[in-house]
Amino acid sequence: MAVVENRPVVRRVVLKIGSRILTGGSDRLDTARFKSIAERIVGASGVETVIVSSGAIAAGFATLGYSAPPERVQDRQAAAAVGQTKLMSRWADVFEEVGRDVAQVLLTNDCLTDRRRYVTARQALSALLAKGVVPIVNENDTVSVDEIMVGDNDNLAAMTAALVDADLLVLLTDVAGVYPRDPRDDPSVVPIPFADSASELAAYTYKKTAAASIGGMATKLEAAQKAGSYGIPTVITSGEDAEALGVALRGGATGTYIAAARTPLVARKHWMSVQNRPRGAVVADAGAIAAIRRKASLLPKGITAVQGRFQRGDLVSVVDETGVERARGLVRYDDRDVERIRGLHSSEVGPRLGEDGGGVVMRPDRMFIVEDEG
Repeated sequence: MAVVENRPVVRRVVLKIGSRILTGGSDRLDTARFKSIAERIVGASGVETVIVSSGAIAAGFATLGYSAPPERVQDRQAAAAVGQTKLMSRWADVFEEVGRDVAQVLLTNDCLTDRRRYVTARQALSALLAKGVVPIVNENDTVSVDEIMVGDNDNLAAMTAALVDADLLVLLTDVAGVYPRDPRDDPSVVPIPFADSASELAAYTYKKTAAASIGGMATKLEAAQKAGSYGIPTVITSGEDAEALGVALRGGATGTYIAAARTPLVARKHWMSVQNRPRGAVVADAGAIAAIRRKASLLPKGITAVQGRFQRGDLVSVVDETGVERARGLVRYDDRDVERIRGLHSSEVGPRLGEDGGGVVMRPDRMFIVEDEG
């Protein structure tokens, strides 16, 4: 592992807080935890903070008569609907005490996969931050279904960090960082202080035990990888230690610091990289895969199959003939037309379709190469 060097100046942070941190490990929201977090955020002078907050289900399940967070999707959605107002009320109250306003921002994956909605959400969050408001982001659990769910708040936080051009992503957890060994087996072990990338830490994960948690260390590293691809470093640190949060918000050394990629993606390509569910896929042969890795266009000649339904302008995966995703990009034809022109030379596309679409399925400036994300 390298030594931490040249940390960026932190002016904007996305802070993800899990249910276990907000409840203190109990089955109820802990107001003292909320107050402590609000105080540290306001105390980090000159730093804008966006909170990605879990806790809606934890806040609402008891009201519906459950003794523990329910497991059925519809029951969790109902608990989230009840709990969301309680959660936001708690945040509003503690921030009012320290002189700040909050705003609720509910997102689903379609807000992030649709380019127009992505830009709209970005503009709204930027406007709130410019006014000194603390946005409280959460997935819209009440109406989410599999097709539009991000799935966990670690990855939602990474997407939000990209959305607002954050300087740092901070993931609070119930341990002090990423450990080389499970601290339950070795209490003397200390966190790894620095990694060049999340992939360096992939071997150092262990299973979560808290029923209230959705993710674990593996999802945090996945989120760090996504944030890193856009040039945003990540700190994984303890949410149990109020001082650790204060240090993290000021860009200091705490927990495990995961550096950003040395060649971050431009905004459009980052938007492509963080999407969980492209609309469909095209299968490309080895020659086409090699060409797009050289920053060439994806041409019909190299496409061997079409998967799923998509329209012109949708985000579509490019997979090799073994099914591994190699790229994704904005497609220039709908699925039916790609099916009609696959295997053709570009000069044959116009006569086949009856119109001149240019004979290019994806352009390199509208494409993200998956292997380049690290």
